[in-house]
Amino acid sequence: MGIRKRRRGKYNAQPVVIDGIRFASKAEGAYYMLIRNRSQKVTIQESFEILSAFKINGKRYSARKYTPDFCMYDGDQLVKVVDVKGGNATMTTDARLRMLLFMISYKMPITIARYDYRTGLFTEEQL
Repeated sequence: MGIRKRRRGKYNAQPVVIDGIRFASKAEGAYYMLIRNRSQKVTIQESFEILSAFKINGKRYSARKYTPDFCMYDGDQLVKVVDVKGGNATMTTDARLRMLLFMISYKMPITIARYDYRTGLFTEEQL
């Protein structure tokens, strides 16, 4: 039996494990390292429904969800939603549409954290 090589993700991202948590990319892992010691509650890969399930002409359409990389809370109040991007290729038309529907539904801007692999630094911008 041969050795199985780990498969890279859809955008050539290499998964990493930090503190026993599996991240889809090195960029997500680096952002986690940046925020892990904050006192506020942080959730990872929390799903939000952006379109309810519905039926048309007997055909059922499932609910659509948006899953940001990180959500930060002040008590029970969601205060910041972060989507980590390692490159421009990961900002697809589909991703933009899901983010837009999230912002409409939850009245909350999304912060895009772009990771520069050369410098190891993040730049943040709000959508």
